[in-house]
Amino acid sequence: MTETINRIRTTADATGLLSEWSGDRHVAVDIPPEAHPSMLFDIMQRAVSESRAFWELADAMPFSTQP
Repeated sequence: MTETINRIRTTADATGLLSEWSGDRHVAVDIPPEAHPSMLFDIMQRAVSESRAFWELADAMPFSTQP
């Protein structure tokens, strides 16, 4: 599992994506619309197919004071 974690961290850093870890099991990665995260997606998909990770995608909206 450590190898997978290191690959995720290294790839997120190398591609300039912001990431936030909660311990060594949960990571959130900010992927802006103009980003090209295919390398990170490949790593995550491989971990999921090996039953070493669970993938969840969220489409968050920026905070706004307008209703």
